[in-house]
Amino acid sequence: MDMKKKLDQAYMPDKNTKAEKMIVGLSGGLDSYVAAYLLKIQKHDLIGITVVTGWDDYPGEQESVLSCVINNDRLTSIKAFCHQVGIPHVIVKINSEFKERVVEPWLADRAMGSYPNPCWHCHDVRMLALYDRANQMGIKKIATGHFAKLFHHDVHNTTFVHSSNDELNDQSAMLSRLPQTLLHSLELPLSDLQKKEVLRLGENFGLSGTSKKIQIHHCLPWDEVAKEYTLKKIPPRFQKPGEMILISDNSTVTEHDGIIPHIYGELVKPKDSVNKEDLYLVDYNYQEKKILVSDDSYFKRNQILLTECIITEETPWLEPIHGGMRVSQDVFVECWIHPKSNAAAFIEWDEKVALKEGEILSVFRKRGKNSKVFLTGKVQFIPEEKVIQVAEGEKKHVKVDYTCDY
Repeated sequence: MDMKKKLDQAYMPDKNTKAEKMIVGLSGGLDSYVAAYLLKIQKHDLIGITVVTGWDDYPGEQESVLSCVINNDRLTSIKAFCHQVGIPHVIVKINSEFKERVVEPWLADRAMGSYPNPCWHCHDVRMLALYDRANQMGIKKIATGHFAKLFHHDVHNTTFVHSSNDELNDQSAMLSRLPQTLLHSLELPLSDLQKKEVLRLGENFGLSGTSKKIQIHHCLPWDEVAKEYTLKKIPPRFQKPGEMILISDNSTVTEHDGIIPHIYGELVKPKDSVNKEDLYLVDYNYQEKKILVSDDSYFKRNQILLTECIITEETPWLEPIHGGMRVSQDVFVECWIHPKSNAAAFIEWDEKVALKEGEILSVFRKRGKNSKVFLTGKVQFIPEEKVIQVAEGEKKHVKVDYTCDY
């Protein structure tokens, strides 16, 4: 029996699910296929939409610089899937939006030596494109293959994002930055599943998605074509040579040819330097054209500010709250969250961990499955002279000095 016949014979007692059309985002990956398949089994009236990013004036092969690019082969696979399950398929191209909200911020980060967040920006612009197309079509519900959970609070008219049942593949942090209007419309068919269960369902359903591994934050590498393109786009004043300075003693390590080839946080290996330890790019002084470097201790912190925060609480909080911060897939630290302003929070924890200034992190109410995302923001380091010291024996969280402007 083919896939479409299986779906047509599936029975779902709730007939209300048939009445309303729903958009399902299809990227060509197995997660989106399984999500669509499950919804089809439940008799939802689906329309598959694929958001395709474009980069009109890039001269090279886009697959070499964008790990999540949807090429013609993947589009053919998506169309074949939609034909199998009997749903229409729509392609939405977002060339200008992608360039404005992903490529240009990346170029600006290159020029200023800042930490780039292309994957966060790309995710946001794709989801907003999906939402905009749904509105144009008069459709109120959107479904995706994200691993996360959503809970709707009717009194406050707020949708809260919680972690999924799969900590390793959890995507709740990225969803937590989306506007409430979009979250209200979102359905997550994989919310109670783990990746291994999705793989098993895909095998049972006879589905196969793209096998390409997306490398998070590894888009836009510094190859020859990207280099030529970048140097044409960034004004010459940002490309001037200067000194590479060790911040611990303000000594000159070597000379550099410009900040553009470098990315914040990368390991730098000056050829003519007598310094034998590993040094990393930690800052760039545009006025003096100095690249500042340090050993890896510079990144190890236990106090930061999170700025540009998206706070999910329905009411403001005035006292420190205990929570946890996922630093990476395998590093989770318990922390205290102090209110600082409407869009910032002071975060502190016990043992120092390595962070990058400018990266986006989320703070959860607790560790583990089904944990509420409390806030998501951008890391800002606190200058050493303003780090709050806690005497031995004092309580583990400190009272924030609100007169101290970080």
